[in-house]
Amino acid sequence: MSELEAKIEKSLINQLTSGISQWTHRPDIKTDVQLWANFRDKLNKNNLGVLNGVEITDGEMQQIKDYMLENSSTSYKAALWLAGEHGISQIPLVREDASLGQINLMALNNREIAGGRSSYEVINQFLPETGERERRFDVSLLINGIPLIHIELKNPDHPYMDAFRQIQNYCREGQFRSLFGFVQMFVVSNEAETRYIAANTTGEMGEKFLTRWVDEDNQTVNSCLEFAKAALNIPMAHLMIGRYSVIDETNKRQVLLRPYQIHAISKIREASKENKSGYVWHTTGSGKTLTSYTVTKNLLDIPSIDKAIFLIDRRDLDKQTSDSFQSYAHNDDVDVDKTESTKDLENKLCNKEKTAIVTTIQKMQNIIRKCSAKNLSEPIAKLKKQLQSKRLAFVIDECHRTVSPQTKRELGNFFGSFEHPCLWYGFTGTPIFAPVFSHVNSSPTLVNA
Repeated sequence: MSELEAKIEKSLINQLTSGISQWTHRPDIKTDVQLWANFRDKLNKNNLGVLNGVEITDGEMQQIKDYMLENSSTSYKAALWLAGEHGISQIPLVREDASLGQINLMALNNREIAGGRSSYEVINQFLPETGERERRFDVSLLINGIPLIHIELKNPDHPYMDAFRQIQNYCREGQFRSLFGFVQMFVVSNEAETRYIAANTTGEMGEKFLTRWVDEDNQTVNSCLEFAKAALNIPMAHLMIGRYSVIDETNKRQVLLRPYQIHAISKIREASKENKSGYVWHTTGSGKTLTSYTVTKNLLDIPSIDKAIFLIDRRDLDKQTSDSFQSYAHNDDVDVDKTESTKDLENKLCNKEKTAIVTTIQKMQNIIRKCSAKNLSEPIAKLKKQLQSKRLAFVIDECHRTVSPQTKRELGNFFGSFEHPCLWYGFTGTPIFAPVFSHVNSSPTLVNA
């Protein structure tokens, strides 16, 4: 490493460990043995109750290693494990002391971001053990002891693409193994220009997917330090891995959202906390399906919301949209409703599971008509009461034409109340500036995407 690169690396670590970032620098972690020892320490500290006062033994640690190595054999398998069940990644462990039985260790909780048991550490100049040539990784970010983001640096005399090609070479040499097989995001920079990309530890990453960061005002963030400040602070780095990524089951890969998609989701999260509704104005080719899917999924993190409903006109429920949602939802708590049964939708709305449902406006209207008839039978009256007890958030595809003002009022009056109104978030490429949504609680949240 040149003197100038060493200086850039030092400045980056200073940025990550100061101010709002608050990563902890761990200069003592340089080898695979030290990395595993740190991970073991995190498991012991984060699972005190489950371990019943008996820390992980050497034999048990070998079980854990074998399990982790199996789950990091490909980037796709690593992403699946990291997504976990309901956002929690666990490790099954058979205790050496038979009286302690079998337990599940919490390794990573994507619902405990910047809090709970989550720890955030930065290491540098790590020496991977694989390969014939000695390699050194510049800067890596660990969450709960697991390397999830890796940053490769070059000095300004080199293009940032040199750093990208270097990562590709490391991948092809098999350097990203062991716990480094779980890396989900690569960052490359020559200090002046910076890009990020979803990790594939085989090196099969197209340079067209390298993404630059832009701020909420659509201003480009180029420098390494400014990128770290905007995208690698805590909690943003954990959010990038835990909430702003989607597993594409069809293509067996992980997708990291682009900045404008992240800003749209963030605005909706802010609005939802204040009981405000609004719409997202997107352009053709902006990745609306992925954005709207992630918005729907993330609304479930709001404690007061029971169900998030992605509402589509049946004319728009084409095979591409449906297949995309099915692929993204395969490993999430999202139920893509493709059946023709309104009864099935009723059951999904009434159950106690906190899930997202993709359905058509026509099915919702069928339910309202059924429950709004005169002289309701006892079963239908009971169904109506159950349905109206649910707090719903609606995400509307093509909102400028999918939901008319009258239909929106019908849905809002049936499922919402003055004290607990429904939340509405529309997606449109053709906004009507006196929108259907504007009279709900406040003016709409407008996000250019």
